[in-house]
Amino acid sequence: MILAIESSSSVCSVSLQTKSGRIIDRWTEGRAEHSKKLVLFIGELLEEASGSIEQGLSMLQKVIISNGPGSYTGLRIAGSALRGVLFNRNVDVWAASTLAGIACSVFKAQEERLSLDILDPACIRSNYAGIQADQSILHAVIDARGGFSYYQPFFLGQSGLMSLADPRRVANSTIQSALAAEEPSFIVGSGWANFIAGESKPLQEEKENQTQFFHARNLLTLLHLPSQTGLSSILMDKLEPYYLGNNQVNNTSITTLKD
Repeated sequence: MILAIESSSSVCSVSLQTKSGRIIDRWTEGRAEHSKKLVLFIGELLEEASGSIEQGLSMLQKVIISNGPGSYTGLRIAGSALRGVLFNRNVDVWAASTLAGIACSVFKAQEERLSLDILDPACIRSNYAGIQADQSILHAVIDARGGFSYYQPFFLGQSGLMSLADPRRVANSTIQSALAAEEPSFIVGSGWANFIAGESKPLQEEKENQTQFFHARNLLTLLHLPSQTGLSSILMDKLEPYYLGNNQVNNTSITTLKD
């Protein structure tokens, strides 16, 4: 079984993929909810999938956890909770880029399948119907307030996502310029409304709430993509949130690997 944890925003989301491929979830949203609900959700899912928490832990093969950028407090709570849950257990742990997980929100939630054919239009959410492999750029953003966003662009290739630049804290005006220059462009993530600048812009308006973007199921999708962009296998005691501070601000221009 594979456990996925997303705690980088006000959304606290936990998903569990069983041996059959079935995915079960728990999530809540609100301030201080992570410390109250995260361990509870993990226990509930393990018990639902196997009959008991202990049995579920014995069947757990992998854990994938969102590692930022995002809410430093939420990420720290999840890391601490996971250390307790996995204490003295041999389970593979994967740290996932929050922005790569957000990019995976364009895919429909996968049920009862352990792989994903990104060339199949049936795998793409209806509100991103224009996305095509080898042609589309996904701009993943998280509102960092004060006119800035955490930002990372991805190219959607036949093997999955390809990162076009490292995650950065970037001025929204700079991101707006990059969006206008890239076609076809699709923006995903919290704060997307900061970049909707008129009908002439090649942007995909996202009308669903941020639960879609910050959902643990996106991390399961990321894990099953052949490219596995934004993932790293990590020792549990080495897990630390990926933090972007003011010294990593780029507000002049955005250069991608495709340039």
